[in-house]
Amino acid sequence: MKRNHILRIGTLIVSLGVQNGYSQKLPNIQKESVVAPVNIKVDGKATEWDSNFKAQNSATELLYTLSNDNNNLYLIVQTKYRDVIDKIMRGGITLNVYPTLNKKSENHVSVTYPWLDGPEMSKLTGLLAVKNYPESNRESEAVTVDDLNKAFKERSKLIAVAGFSSVNEPEISVYNDAGIQAAANFVDEYYTCELAVPLKYLLLPDKGSKPFAYQIKVNEPRPITPKYDGSGTPPPPPPPMLKTAVAATDFWGEYTLAGK
Repeated sequence: MKRNHILRIGTLIVSLGVQNGYSQKLPNIQKESVVAPVNIKVDGKATEWDSNFKAQNSATELLYTLSNDNNNLYLIVQTKYRDVIDKIMRGGITLNVYPTLNKKSENHVSVTYPWLDGPEMSKLTGLLAVKNYPESNRESEAVTVDDLNKAFKERSKLIAVAGFSSVNEPEISVYNDAGIQAAANFVDEYYTCELAVPLKYLLLPDKGSKPFAYQIKVNEPRPITPKYDGSGTPPPPPPPMLKTAVAATDFWGEYTLAGK
């Protein structure tokens, strides 16, 4: 079999696997604890999950699975909706984890990814626009999924964090020493993001044998302030966005560590 035929078959299998998550009848909020696959790798790909998710949330339009092993709590999310992906590029996805079911507790950890500044954000959202709406960008060169992944990898170097006892900065590198992991990837029209948080930071009572609360949030876009050095005509303000593309969306769930 020729190599190009093999590649096409492989692409078809991946595409069918991704679509499988959207064809399942899934609950709005994950109901069960899940042991993470032994081969789990935080790389922004749903390969080890066979693209089978545990819930499809209507508020955020995310497919997701929360899981754990003996060391980490893992979150994988996926969406195919253009406006949701654009909003994620502009504001990131936040996972808040509370040690108990008390949602008002200040004693919780927070991880947000991707965490992009103005120029990096603008570059990625611009590429997305060209890829998603090529008919309206005839003067721009075509953008492929490979182009998006390359640009994303080059620019998504930061994770925003809060509540971690041994992390003093609000932003850390994706190549950090704290064990906090984040990665994302584009496949066709789908965007997949993965996070991993070491259990030692969660301060769960009774070794995680009791349920605790979590929140998953697609944030509102971070503001972009055009750079201006004071000379010439100031740059125009960013174009207005639809309210639905600006407002944050979120949901809450409860989870108990699997194997406890």
